[in-house]
Amino acid sequence: MALKKPPFTNRRIVTEAEADALANRLADRPYGDEKVVAEPVPEILTRTTISLPQNTLREIEDLALHNKRVGIAPKSVSAIIRDALDAYLKKV
Repeated sequence: MALKKPPFTNRRIVTEAEADALANRLADRPYGDEKVVAEPVPEILTRTTISLPQNTLREIEDLALHNKRVGIAPKSVSAIIRDALDAYLKKV
């Protein structure tokens, strides 16, 4: 014996006026265009893998831990490496 689905008793009835109002609101929106944002969009970070000498990595980890304890930036290994790469690329 098949089970019957219960009727949708708690579903709200949408009036024609409400449907038209929603259609009018959505009709003014451009499809596929990006929104104009007043604030600059933060740069998207992408994960990568690099190989470093063990001593260099330990120095960077120690610096990150020191910066965290003192409360200054950069506070992570990746932030320290990003800052160093940015400085290098500006110099080149």
